[in-house]
Amino acid sequence: MTRPSPAAALNGVQTGNFCGRCNKRVKTGDLVRAYATHYDADGWVVRRVWCDECGDRAISNGTDGADEVVVEAVYWNHRLAGVKTVDRSRP
Repeated sequence: MTRPSPAAALNGVQTGNFCGRCNKRVKTGDLVRAYATHYDADGWVVRRVWCDECGDRAISNGTDGADEVVVEAVYWNHRLAGVKTVDRSRP
């Protein structure tokens, strides 16, 4: 079974509006990065959202074999928009 593209699957996903590292409020139009993992039952699930200053550009410590991704997007009205994959643990 092939997994859907993380960028396509996460486009439009609703998220919180605070950076997961510095607690800075993220506003509509801000660039953000998000970390997500794929679960067979649930698909792509956003785990963390960061502001542009704090956001990771690479997956540093992988989890137990999970398919992971770091994406970059515009935060728009509590949703991710224009999502682009920055790094992925599996091609």
